[in-house]
Amino acid sequence: MRTLGAVALVFLSLLAFSGPRLLAQATPIQVTQRIEALSLPHEAEIVSAFQMGLSQGRLSADDTLSLVERLGATGGSRFDQDAILLTIAHALENNLPVTTLQTKAAEGLARGVPLPVIAQDLALRERLLAEVRDLLCSKNIFRAKDGSPAVSPALPGPRFDLLVTHIADSLGDYLDGGGSPRDGYAMLAEVTKRLNLLKGSVIPASDVELVLSRIEATDLTRTVLEALNQKQN
Repeated sequence: MRTLGAVALVFLSLLAFSGPRLLAQATPIQVTQRIEALSLPHEAEIVSAFQMGLSQGRLSADDTLSLVERLGATGGSRFDQDAILLTIAHALENNLPVTTLQTKAAEGLARGVPLPVIAQDLALRERLLAEVRDLLCSKNIFRAKDGSPAVSPALPGPRFDLLVTHIADSLGDYLDGGGSPRDGYAMLAEVTKRLNLLKGSVIPASDVELVLSRIEATDLTRTVLEALNQKQN
């Protein structure tokens, strides 16, 4: 009974977060209007990036509107609100996958995490996404250009983004759990575990095998330290 109660609580929390979005589909115009209502310092850049992401299908209008509405309802500092949305905007501008950033922001808001803490976590995760993307490129694993044949190691955009997302997410969760950024072997074990769990169901087996055959523990140490060092600069 206790387990069923926990499941029900999670469902009700998600229902409350989604609100009327379960009944009506949001539009890009509604997203823009909600962002403008927050009167953020970087409003123009955020709106421009979000509109681009929505038009490209990289953002869901429903999820984005729900996130912006929940962010506005916190009553927190508009500068912290700005930092959270600006991080997602920068990821969009840099052609990075943003699903994990939206998810982490939504989870933080649902748990009542202070906005500065959410903003800090998202900023690190954005840097991890960028560093992982660069790591894969350094291993000759690329995103295929639009209109070009997608032949390994040049992967179709969605497949490349899945690899970047889950590797970076695994590293971010490892750091959140108190893991040492210098323990490359522990990080490689976490990444391997995550990719193998998703292998064949979410991520094509060939993509998982390609990545795991090319990245090493030292690569992950360098990747994470670079992301952490950018925070200090």
